[in-house]
Amino acid sequence: MRHSELTKSIITEIGGSNNVSSLEHCSTRLRFQLKNLELVKKDNLKAIKGVAGVKDQQGGIQVIIGQHVDEVYDDIMEQYTFTEEQVSHQPQKDQSIKSNPIVKVMNTLADCFVPLIPALIAAGLMSAVVSMISSFKLMDPESTTFRLLELIADGPLYFIAFMVANSSAKRFNVNPYIAMSVVATFMMPELSGLVEEGSKYFSFFGLPFRLVTYSNSIVPIILTVLAQVHVERVMKKVIPKMFATFLEPLLTYFVLAVLTLGIFGPIASYISDGLAFLMNSVVGQYTWLVCGILGASLILLISTGLHYSLMPIIIANFTMVGHDTFWAGPSFCANLALAGAVLAYGFKTKNSNNKQVSIATGLTALLGITEPAIYGVAFVNRKVLLATIIAGGVGGFLSGLLGVNSYGMSPAGLPSIPVLAGPTFVNAIISISVSFILAFIISYIITDKEVEK
Repeated sequence: MRHSELTKSIITEIGGSNNVSSLEHCSTRLRFQLKNLELVKKDNLKAIKGVAGVKDQQGGIQVIIGQHVDEVYDDIMEQYTFTEEQVSHQPQKDQSIKSNPIVKVMNTLADCFVPLIPALIAAGLMSAVVSMISSFKLMDPESTTFRLLELIADGPLYFIAFMVANSSAKRFNVNPYIAMSVVATFMMPELSGLVEEGSKYFSFFGLPFRLVTYSNSIVPIILTVLAQVHVERVMKKVIPKMFATFLEPLLTYFVLAVLTLGIFGPIASYISDGLAFLMNSVVGQYTWLVCGILGASLILLISTGLHYSLMPIIIANFTMVGHDTFWAGPSFCANLALAGAVLAYGFKTKNSNNKQVSIATGLTALLGITEPAIYGVAFVNRKVLLATIIAGGVGGFLSGLLGVNSYGMSPAGLPSIPVLAGPTFVNAIISISVSFILAFIISYIITDKEVEK
Protein backbone atom coordinates (compact mmCIF):
# COMPACT_ATOMS: atom_id res chain seq x y z
CA MET A 1 0.00 0.00 0.00
CA ARG A 2 1.45 3.33 -1.09
CA HIS A 3 -0.90 5.49 0.98
CA SER A 4 -2.22 3.13 3.67
CA GLU A 5 -2.10 5.67 6.51
CA LEU A 6 -3.77 8.36 4.43
CA THR A 7 -6.57 6.06 3.25
CA LYS A 8 -7.18 4.74 6.75
CA SER A 9 -7.43 8.27 8.16
CA ILE A 10 -9.81 9.41 5.43
CA ILE A 11 -12.16 6.45 5.84
CA THR A 12 -12.15 6.89 9.62
CA GLU A 13 -13.10 10.60 9.46
CA ILE A 14 -15.95 10.08 6.98
CA GLY A 15 -17.64 7.67 9.36
CA GLY A 16 -16.01 4.37 8.44
CA SER A 17 -16.36 2.14 5.40
CA ASN A 18 -19.92 1.18 6.41
CA ASN A 19 -20.95 4.80 5.86
CA VAL A 20 -19.81 4.79 2.20
CA SER A 21 -22.27 3.74 -0.50
CA SER A 22 -19.98 4.44 -3.46
CA LEU A 23 -16.69 6.08 -4.42
CA GLU A 24 -15.45 7.66 -7.64
CA HIS A 25 -12.59 10.00 -8.44
CA CYS A 26 -11.78 12.70 -10.96
CA SER A 27 -8.32 14.11 -11.74
CA THR A 28 -7.76 15.43 -8.20
CA ARG A 29 -10.70 14.49 -5.95
CA LEU A 30 -12.17 11.47 -4.21
CA ARG A 31 -15.96 11.69 -4.51
CA PHE A 32 -17.73 9.78 -1.73
CA GLN A 33 -21.47 9.10 -1.73
CA LEU A 34 -22.34 8.64 1.94
CA LYS A 35 -25.21 7.08 3.87
CA ASN A 36 -25.14 9.53 6.76
CA LEU A 37 -23.51 12.94 6.33
CA GLU A 38 -23.68 13.64 10.07
CA LEU A 39 -20.91 11.11 10.69
CA VAL A 40 -18.37 13.15 8.69
CA LYS A 41 -15.77 15.06 10.72
CA LYS A 42 -14.73 17.79 8.29
CA ASP A 43 -12.22 19.53 10.53
CA ASN A 44 -10.40 16.26 11.15
CA LEU A 45 -10.45 15.51 7.43
CA LYS A 46 -8.90 18.86 6.56
CA ALA A 47 -6.16 18.29 9.14
CA ILE A 48 -5.01 15.02 7.57
CA LYS A 49 -1.60 15.31 5.92
CA GLY A 50 -2.10 14.69 2.21
CA VAL A 51 -5.63 16.18 2.07
CA ALA A 52 -5.66 19.51 0.25
CA GLY A 53 -9.27 20.34 1.02
CA VAL A 54 -12.83 19.13 1.56
CA LYS A 55 -15.97 20.12 -0.38
CA ASP A 56 -19.62 19.17 0.07
CA GLN A 57 -21.56 17.48 -2.70
CA GLN A 58 -25.16 16.33 -2.81
CA GLY A 59 -25.40 13.17 -0.75
CA GLY A 60 -21.70 13.00 -0.01
CA ILE A 61 -18.37 14.74 0.20
CA GLN A 62 -15.33 15.44 -1.98
CA VAL A 63 -11.86 14.95 -0.56
CA ILE A 64 -9.25 16.85 -2.57
CA ILE A 65 -6.00 14.88 -2.87
CA GLY A 66 -4.11 16.13 -5.92
CA GLN A 67 -2.33 14.42 -8.78
CA HIS A 68 -1.87 11.07 -6.99
CA VAL A 69 -5.61 10.71 -6.33
CA ASP A 70 -5.74 7.57 -8.50
CA GLU A 71 -3.21 5.84 -6.25
CA VAL A 72 -5.19 6.73 -3.12
CA TYR A 73 -8.39 5.56 -4.83
CA ASP A 74 -6.81 2.22 -5.75
CA ASP A 75 -5.59 1.73 -2.18
CA ILE A 76 -9.06 2.41 -0.78
CA MET A 77 -10.74 0.04 -3.22
CA GLU A 78 -8.23 -2.69 -2.37
CA GLN A 79 -8.85 -2.35 1.36
CA TYR A 80 -12.59 -1.70 1.55
CA THR A 81 -15.86 -2.89 0.04
CA PHE A 82 -18.79 -0.48 -0.11
CA THR A 83 -22.51 -1.27 -0.29
CA GLU A 84 -25.54 0.92 -1.01
CA GLU A 85 -27.81 -0.63 1.62
CA GLN A 86 -29.44 1.20 4.50
CA VAL A 87 -28.83 4.69 3.15
CA SER A 88 -29.91 7.45 5.52
CA HIS A 89 -31.66 10.18 3.51
CA GLN A 90 -32.44 12.69 6.26
CA PRO A 91 -29.10 14.58 6.23
CA GLN A 92 -29.18 14.59 2.45
CA LYS A 93 -32.66 16.11 2.52
CA ASP A 94 -31.57 18.87 4.88
CA GLN A 95 -28.66 19.68 2.63
CA SER A 96 -30.82 19.91 -0.49
CA ILE A 97 -33.25 22.28 1.24
CA LYS A 98 -30.48 24.73 2.01
CA SER A 99 -28.71 24.53 -1.32
CA ASN A 100 -29.43 26.80 -4.25
CA PRO A 101 -31.52 25.00 -6.94
CA ILE A 102 -29.24 26.34 -9.68
CA VAL A 103 -26.19 25.04 -7.84
CA LYS A 104 -27.91 21.67 -7.39
CA VAL A 105 -28.53 21.42 -11.15
CA MET A 106 -24.94 22.37 -11.90
CA ASN A 107 -23.64 19.84 -9.37
CA THR A 108 -25.82 17.14 -10.94
CA LEU A 109 -24.46 17.94 -14.39
CA ALA A 110 -20.95 17.79 -12.98
CA ASP A 111 -21.64 14.35 -11.50
CA CYS A 112 -22.79 13.14 -14.93
CA PHE A 113 -19.72 14.43 -16.74
CA VAL A 114 -16.87 13.76 -14.31
CA PRO A 115 -16.61 10.05 -15.32
CA LEU A 116 -16.15 11.15 -18.95
CA ILE A 117 -13.06 13.23 -18.26
CA PRO A 118 -10.40 10.56 -19.05
CA ALA A 119 -12.02 9.79 -22.42
CA LEU A 120 -12.38 13.48 -23.28
CA ILE A 121 -8.76 14.17 -22.32
CA ALA A 122 -7.59 11.27 -24.48
CA ALA A 123 -9.68 12.49 -27.42
CA GLY A 124 -8.57 16.09 -26.89
CA LEU A 125 -4.87 15.30 -26.86
CA MET A 126 -5.30 12.99 -29.84
CA SER A 127 -7.02 15.83 -31.69
CA ALA A 128 -4.07 18.06 -30.80
CA VAL A 129 -1.67 15.52 -32.29
CA VAL A 130 -3.73 15.33 -35.49
CA SER A 131 -3.91 19.15 -35.62
CA MET A 132 -0.13 19.44 -35.29
CA ILE A 133 0.42 16.83 -38.01
CA SER A 134 -1.90 18.78 -40.30
CA SER A 135 -0.48 22.23 -39.43
CA PHE A 136 3.14 21.21 -39.98
CA LYS A 137 2.27 19.01 -43.00
CA LEU A 138 3.96 15.98 -41.46
CA MET A 139 1.67 13.58 -43.27
CA ASP A 140 -0.44 13.42 -46.40
CA PRO A 141 -3.99 14.32 -45.28
CA GLU A 142 -5.40 11.94 -47.89
CA SER A 143 -3.42 8.96 -46.62
CA THR A 144 -5.25 6.16 -44.85
CA THR A 145 -2.94 6.56 -41.83
CA PHE A 146 -3.94 10.20 -41.33
CA ARG A 147 -7.62 9.45 -41.86
CA LEU A 148 -7.45 6.66 -39.29
CA LEU A 149 -5.79 9.02 -36.81
CA GLU A 150 -8.67 11.47 -37.37
CA LEU A 151 -11.18 8.71 -36.67
CA ILE A 152 -9.38 7.79 -33.46
CA ALA A 153 -9.47 11.42 -32.35
CA ASP A 154 -13.12 12.02 -33.35
CA GLY A 155 -14.59 8.74 -32.08
CA PRO A 156 -15.18 9.64 -28.40
CA LEU A 157 -16.95 12.91 -29.23
CA TYR A 158 -19.02 11.34 -32.01
CA PHE A 159 -20.29 8.64 -29.66
CA ILE A 160 -20.33 10.76 -26.52
CA ALA A 161 -24.06 10.09 -26.19
CA PHE A 162 -23.30 6.50 -25.10
CA MET A 163 -20.93 7.69 -22.38
CA VAL A 164 -23.37 10.35 -21.17
CA ALA A 165 -26.17 7.76 -21.08
CA ASN A 166 -24.05 5.41 -18.98
CA SER A 167 -22.79 7.99 -16.48
CA SER A 168 -26.18 9.74 -16.17
CA ALA A 169 -28.01 6.45 -15.63
CA LYS A 170 -25.60 5.54 -12.85
CA ARG A 171 -25.99 9.00 -11.33
CA PHE A 172 -29.79 8.62 -11.20
CA ASN A 173 -29.72 4.92 -10.27
CA VAL A 174 -31.52 3.58 -13.35
CA ASN A 175 -30.56 0.79 -15.74
CA PRO A 176 -27.63 2.10 -17.84
CA TYR A 177 -28.08 -0.57 -20.51
CA ILE A 178 -31.64 0.50 -21.25
CA ALA A 179 -30.44 4.09 -21.57
CA MET A 180 -27.60 3.05 -23.91
CA SER A 181 -30.01 0.91 -25.93
CA VAL A 182 -32.16 3.97 -26.57
CA VAL A 183 -29.05 5.85 -27.69
CA ALA A 184 -28.08 2.96 -29.97
CA THR A 185 -31.46 3.16 -31.68
CA PHE A 186 -30.97 6.79 -32.65
CA MET A 187 -27.35 6.36 -33.64
CA MET A 188 -28.38 3.91 -36.35
CA PRO A 189 -27.05 4.99 -39.79
CA GLU A 190 -30.57 4.78 -41.29
CA LEU A 191 -31.82 7.64 -39.08
CA SER A 192 -28.79 9.86 -39.58
CA GLY A 193 -29.01 9.08 -43.29
CA LEU A 194 -32.52 10.55 -43.45
CA VAL A 195 -31.27 13.75 -41.84
CA GLU A 196 -28.35 13.99 -44.26
CA GLU A 197 -30.74 13.57 -47.20
CA GLY A 198 -32.54 16.72 -46.10
CA SER A 199 -35.64 15.23 -44.47
CA LYS A 200 -36.93 17.33 -41.58
CA TYR A 201 -40.01 15.37 -40.47
CA PHE A 202 -41.31 11.83 -40.67
CA SER A 203 -44.48 10.06 -39.60
CA PHE A 204 -44.64 7.71 -36.62
CA PHE A 205 -48.10 6.15 -36.19
CA GLY A 206 -49.43 9.15 -38.06
CA LEU A 207 -47.70 11.67 -35.79
CA PRO A 208 -45.18 14.09 -37.35
CA PHE A 209 -41.82 13.93 -35.61
CA ARG A 210 -38.90 16.23 -36.30
CA LEU A 211 -35.73 14.47 -37.42
CA VAL A 212 -32.55 15.39 -35.57
CA THR A 213 -28.98 14.13 -35.48
CA TYR A 214 -27.99 12.40 -32.24
CA SER A 215 -24.25 12.05 -32.78
CA ASN A 216 -22.35 14.48 -30.53
CA SER A 217 -25.63 15.01 -28.62
CA ILE A 218 -25.89 15.46 -24.87
CA VAL A 219 -29.17 17.19 -23.94
CA PRO A 220 -31.63 14.56 -25.31
CA ILE A 221 -29.76 11.81 -23.51
CA ILE A 222 -29.89 13.56 -20.14
CA LEU A 223 -33.62 14.24 -20.66
CA THR A 224 -34.13 10.58 -21.56
CA VAL A 225 -32.41 9.39 -18.39
CA LEU A 226 -34.42 11.83 -16.25
CA ALA A 227 -37.59 10.42 -17.80
CA GLN A 228 -36.30 6.89 -17.24
CA VAL A 229 -36.32 7.50 -13.48
CA HIS A 230 -40.10 8.00 -13.56
CA VAL A 231 -40.84 5.43 -16.28
CA GLU A 232 -39.05 2.67 -14.39
CA ARG A 233 -40.88 3.62 -11.19
CA VAL A 234 -44.27 3.46 -12.94
CA MET A 235 -43.48 0.16 -14.64
CA LYS A 236 -42.52 -1.44 -11.31
CA LYS A 237 -45.88 -0.38 -9.86
CA VAL A 238 -48.26 -1.33 -12.69
CA ILE A 239 -46.68 -4.52 -14.10
CA PRO A 240 -47.44 -7.73 -12.17
CA LYS A 241 -44.38 -9.47 -10.76
CA MET A 242 -44.94 -12.60 -12.86
CA PHE A 243 -44.56 -10.54 -16.08
CA ALA A 244 -41.96 -8.06 -14.84
CA THR A 245 -38.92 -9.94 -16.19
CA PHE A 246 -39.80 -9.33 -19.83
CA LEU A 247 -42.47 -6.59 -19.79
CA GLU A 248 -40.56 -4.03 -17.67
CA PRO A 249 -37.50 -3.76 -19.96
CA LEU A 250 -39.63 -4.00 -23.12
CA LEU A 251 -42.09 -1.25 -22.17
CA THR A 252 -39.43 0.94 -20.54
CA TYR A 253 -37.28 0.77 -23.66
CA PHE A 254 -40.18 1.41 -26.04
CA VAL A 255 -41.65 4.31 -24.05
CA LEU A 256 -38.23 5.98 -23.71
CA ALA A 257 -37.49 5.50 -27.41
CA VAL A 258 -40.79 7.13 -28.40
CA LEU A 259 -40.33 9.98 -25.90
CA THR A 260 -36.82 10.66 -27.18
CA LEU A 261 -37.91 10.45 -30.81
CA GLY A 262 -40.98 12.63 -30.43
CA ILE A 263 -40.13 15.03 -27.61
CA PHE A 264 -36.59 15.05 -26.20
CA GLY A 265 -34.80 14.97 -29.55
CA PRO A 266 -36.73 17.91 -31.03
CA ILE A 267 -36.44 19.85 -27.74
CA ALA A 268 -32.69 19.30 -27.79
CA SER A 269 -32.60 20.42 -31.41
CA TYR A 270 -34.33 23.70 -30.55
CA ILE A 271 -31.96 24.15 -27.61
CA SER A 272 -29.03 23.56 -29.96
CA ASP A 273 -30.45 26.14 -32.37
CA GLY A 274 -30.74 28.61 -29.49
CA LEU A 275 -27.23 27.79 -28.32
CA ALA A 276 -25.91 28.32 -31.84
CA PHE A 277 -27.64 31.70 -31.92
CA LEU A 278 -26.20 32.55 -28.49
CA MET A 279 -22.71 31.55 -29.58
CA ASN A 280 -22.94 33.60 -32.77
CA SER A 281 -24.68 36.69 -31.44
CA VAL A 282 -23.35 36.96 -27.89
CA VAL A 283 -20.18 34.94 -27.45
CA GLY A 284 -19.15 35.63 -31.03
CA GLN A 285 -19.43 39.41 -30.65
CA TYR A 286 -18.32 39.67 -27.03
CA THR A 287 -15.78 36.88 -26.80
CA TRP A 288 -13.34 39.21 -25.04
CA LEU A 289 -15.90 39.87 -22.28
CA VAL A 290 -16.86 36.20 -21.83
CA CYS A 291 -13.21 35.14 -21.75
CA GLY A 292 -12.31 37.92 -19.33
CA ILE A 293 -15.06 36.89 -16.91
CA LEU A 294 -14.11 33.22 -17.19
CA GLY A 295 -10.42 33.96 -16.70
CA ALA A 296 -11.13 35.92 -13.53
CA SER A 297 -13.70 33.51 -12.04
CA LEU A 298 -12.44 30.10 -13.16
CA ILE A 299 -10.37 29.40 -10.05
CA LEU A 300 -13.47 30.04 -7.92
CA LEU A 301 -15.52 27.73 -10.15
CA ILE A 302 -12.87 25.02 -9.89
CA SER A 303 -12.89 25.31 -6.10
CA THR A 304 -16.60 24.42 -6.05
CA GLY A 305 -16.39 21.83 -8.82
CA LEU A 306 -18.95 23.81 -10.84
CA HIS A 307 -16.62 24.13 -13.83
CA TYR A 308 -17.63 20.58 -14.80
CA SER A 309 -21.22 21.72 -15.23
CA LEU A 310 -20.11 23.91 -18.15
CA MET A 311 -18.96 20.88 -20.11
CA PRO A 312 -22.22 20.50 -22.11
CA ILE A 313 -21.79 24.06 -23.45
CA ILE A 314 -18.10 23.50 -24.18
CA ILE A 315 -18.75 20.22 -25.99
CA ALA A 316 -21.67 21.72 -27.92
CA ASN A 317 -19.50 24.63 -29.04
CA PHE A 318 -16.71 22.25 -29.99
CA THR A 319 -18.97 20.04 -32.07
CA MET A 320 -20.69 22.99 -33.79
CA VAL A 321 -17.58 24.79 -35.03
CA GLY A 322 -14.96 22.02 -34.86
CA HIS A 323 -12.85 23.72 -32.19
CA ASP A 324 -13.19 25.62 -28.92
CA THR A 325 -13.54 29.40 -29.18
CA PHE A 326 -13.98 30.65 -25.61
CA TRP A 327 -12.96 28.09 -22.97
CA ALA A 328 -9.36 26.99 -23.43
CA GLY A 329 -7.85 30.47 -23.53
CA PRO A 330 -9.28 31.58 -20.16
CA SER A 331 -8.59 28.12 -18.67
CA PHE A 332 -4.89 28.20 -19.52
CA CYS A 333 -4.64 31.83 -18.44
CA ALA A 334 -6.37 31.22 -15.10
CA ASN A 335 -4.33 28.11 -14.26
CA LEU A 336 -1.02 29.68 -15.23
CA ALA A 337 -1.95 32.86 -13.34
CA LEU A 338 -2.52 30.71 -10.27
CA ALA A 339 0.85 29.02 -10.77
CA GLY A 340 2.59 32.38 -11.15
CA ALA A 341 0.95 33.94 -8.08
CA VAL A 342 1.64 30.89 -5.89
CA LEU A 343 5.26 30.55 -7.03
CA ALA A 344 5.89 34.26 -6.43
CA TYR A 345 4.60 33.91 -2.89
CA GLY A 346 6.79 30.83 -2.45
CA PHE A 347 9.89 32.74 -3.53
CA LYS A 348 9.06 35.74 -1.33
CA THR A 349 7.93 34.21 1.96
CA LYS A 350 10.52 33.45 4.62
CA ASN A 351 8.31 30.90 6.32
CA SER A 352 9.88 27.55 5.42
CA ASN A 353 6.63 25.57 5.55
CA ASN A 354 4.74 28.10 3.41
CA LYS A 355 7.65 28.23 0.99
CA GLN A 356 7.74 24.47 0.59
CA VAL A 357 3.96 24.17 0.11
CA SER A 358 3.81 27.11 -2.33
CA ILE A 359 6.63 25.96 -4.58
CA ALA A 360 5.36 22.36 -4.66
CA THR A 361 1.74 23.30 -5.41
CA GLY A 362 2.79 26.06 -7.82
CA LEU A 363 4.71 23.54 -9.90
CA THR A 364 1.74 21.15 -9.99
CA ALA A 365 -0.47 24.07 -11.07
CA LEU A 366 1.88 24.55 -14.04
CA LEU A 367 0.95 20.99 -15.00
CA GLY A 368 -2.78 21.75 -14.82
CA ILE A 369 -3.42 20.27 -11.33
CA THR A 370 -4.74 23.32 -9.51
CA GLU A 371 -6.67 22.20 -6.41
CA PRO A 372 -3.61 21.81 -4.14
CA ALA A 373 -2.53 25.38 -4.97
CA ILE A 374 -6.08 26.70 -4.56
CA TYR A 375 -6.75 25.16 -1.16
CA GLY A 376 -3.19 25.02 0.12
CA VAL A 377 -2.16 28.59 -0.74
CA ALA A 378 -4.67 30.83 -2.55
CA PHE A 379 -7.54 30.30 -0.10
CA VAL A 380 -5.16 30.64 2.85
CA ASN A 381 -3.52 33.84 1.58
CA ARG A 382 -6.18 35.97 -0.08
CA LYS A 383 -3.59 38.29 -1.64
CA VAL A 384 -2.40 35.36 -3.74
CA LEU A 385 -6.01 34.74 -4.76
CA LEU A 386 -6.45 38.42 -5.65
CA ALA A 387 -3.35 38.34 -7.87
CA THR A 388 -4.68 35.20 -9.55
CA ILE A 389 -8.10 36.72 -10.25
CA ILE A 390 -6.65 39.96 -11.66
CA ALA A 391 -4.07 38.27 -13.89
CA GLY A 392 -6.48 35.52 -14.95
CA GLY A 393 -9.05 38.11 -15.96
CA VAL A 394 -6.52 40.16 -17.93
CA GLY A 395 -5.17 37.05 -19.66
CA GLY A 396 -8.66 35.77 -20.42
CA PHE A 397 -9.66 39.17 -21.84
CA LEU A 398 -6.54 39.15 -24.01
CA SER A 399 -7.18 35.59 -25.24
CA GLY A 400 -10.71 36.58 -26.28
CA LEU A 401 -9.47 39.74 -27.96
CA LEU A 402 -6.84 37.77 -29.89
CA GLY A 403 -9.31 35.01 -30.79
CA VAL A 404 -7.45 32.11 -29.18
CA ASN A 405 -8.83 28.71 -30.23
CA SER A 406 -8.26 25.19 -28.99
CA TYR A 407 -8.38 22.08 -31.14
CA GLY A 408 -8.77 19.55 -28.34
CA MET A 409 -9.96 19.25 -24.74
CA SER A 410 -7.57 18.55 -21.90
CA PRO A 411 -6.51 19.93 -18.49
CA ALA A 412 -5.08 23.43 -18.93
CA GLY A 413 -1.39 23.06 -18.14
CA LEU A 414 1.99 23.09 -19.85
CA PRO A 415 1.82 19.42 -20.97
CA SER A 416 -1.43 20.21 -22.82
CA ILE A 417 -0.12 23.19 -24.80
CA PRO A 418 -0.31 21.14 -28.05
CA VAL A 419 -4.13 21.41 -28.02
CA LEU A 420 -3.64 25.09 -28.84
CA ALA A 421 -1.55 24.35 -31.92
CA GLY A 422 -3.11 26.07 -34.91
CA PRO A 423 -3.53 29.50 -36.50
CA THR A 424 -3.92 31.22 -33.11
CA PHE A 425 -1.08 29.39 -31.31
CA VAL A 426 1.16 32.48 -31.00
CA ASN A 427 -1.77 34.49 -29.62
CA ALA A 428 -2.37 31.76 -27.05
CA ILE A 429 1.27 31.81 -25.90
CA ILE A 430 1.12 35.61 -25.57
CA SER A 431 -2.06 35.46 -23.45
CA ILE A 432 -0.73 32.68 -21.21
CA SER A 433 2.64 34.39 -20.74
CA VAL A 434 0.97 37.68 -19.80
CA SER A 435 -1.17 35.89 -17.22
CA PHE A 436 1.75 34.07 -15.62
CA ILE A 437 4.10 37.06 -15.53
CA LEU A 438 1.45 39.54 -14.36
CA ALA A 439 0.28 37.21 -11.58
CA PHE A 440 3.87 36.62 -10.46
CA ILE A 441 4.59 40.38 -10.32
CA ILE A 442 1.35 41.32 -8.52
CA SER A 443 1.68 38.49 -6.01
CA TYR A 444 5.32 39.29 -5.29
CA ILE A 445 4.47 42.95 -4.68
CA ILE A 446 1.36 42.61 -2.50
CA THR A 447 2.08 39.47 -0.46
CA ASP A 448 3.97 39.55 2.81
CA LYS A 449 7.28 37.87 3.57
CA GLU A 450 5.80 36.16 6.63
CA VAL A 451 9.07 35.46 8.42
CA GLU A 452 9.14 32.28 10.45
CA LYS A 453 8.11 32.72 14.06
